[in-house]
Amino acid sequence: MEPSATVIESELKGLEGLPTPVAWWQVETGLDATDDPSVWVWAMLEEEDVDSGTREVLRDIIRKAVRRLAHDPPWVYVRFRGASESI
Repeated sequence: MEPSATVIESELKGLEGLPTPVAWWQVETGLDATDDPSVWVWAMLEEEDVDSGTREVLRDIIRKAVRRLAHDPPWVYVRFRGASESI
C-alpha cells in the first residue's frame, strides 16, 4: 500500500534543515497522464524570491523524503509557490 497524501505531508512537515523555509505543504496522490503512480507536492515558500539552486536542492530533499515512504517509488512532481499565492 502506498502512502496517502496525509502521510506524505506529515513527513514533509517533519523535515529539518531545509535550505529555505516552507510555510506549508500541499500534497496530492494519484495517477499521472501516463497512468504511473505519482505524487504532486507544492511547497509554499515563506520567501518569494528563492534562487533556482536553492529550489533544486529543496526539490531533491522532497523527492527523497517521498520515495523513502513508498515501496514502489512513485513519480514525484514538485512545484514551488510563494506563501502569498494561492493554488
